[in-house]
Amino acid sequence: MLQAIMDQKLFLYGMIVAGIVGVWCLFWSNRFYHIAIKDMSRRKSPKGKWTSQVMELYNRRETPVSNSQAFVRAHLQEGRILKMRVGSLMNGVNLAVSVCGAFLLLGMWCIFLFQYERYVLYQYLMLSGTVISALLLLRFSLNMKGKEQRLVDGWVDYLENPETPRAENETVNVVTLDQKRKTRGEKRSEQETAITQVEQKIREKAGPKSKFAELLNPEDEKLMREVIREYLT
Repeated sequence: MLQAIMDQKLFLYGMIVAGIVGVWCLFWSNRFYHIAIKDMSRRKSPKGKWTSQVMELYNRRETPVSNSQAFVRAHLQEGRILKMRVGSLMNGVNLAVSVCGAFLLLGMWCIFLFQYERYVLYQYLMLSGTVISALLLLRFSLNMKGKEQRLVDGWVDYLENPETPRAENETVNVVTLDQKRKTRGEKRSEQETAITQVEQKIREKAGPKSKFAELLNPEDEKLMREVIREYLT
């Protein structure tokens, strides 16, 4: 039976299938992290189901999260795409590498047992080495651990350092500025009224036919108002 399997090259085909399954698992795992990371900037209208579920659970809590990192990692373990957990997909990559290595060992054992040609051994070595190297290199390039850590750090920062909406800040700033301008205008109006009253009293005491009233021209009146303003402030 083993010889029939070797003749039909089923171990070689098994390596190829394992490599395809591993790439498929890597693709969808990377897709999950890509969507989840993008959703951190659009939490109010996320495209991923995982972000929507986490936001819903967080909003339903009556008490604040005491350990935000544990909260995020616990729900990250339940993250799903295509109805499969992301952790299971990553385990599928490890399983594909292990299956490829197992087929290599079985093939080498059968080659020496049934005394196949040397080139058959080279086929197994080259194919298994290519599949395993490709899976490991692709996993390293996609940097799954780095994306997971980035996702956790982003959510921890969001949970522990909630931001005040920018619109509210701008509204508060505009209201404060308007109040300051209004207060400043009221003070200036009151000051001008007081200056006018003082000026009128001075004119009344001096009398309309006095030399003081005759000597006052527009420039002198302006100067007198400035002196009164300095005196009042």
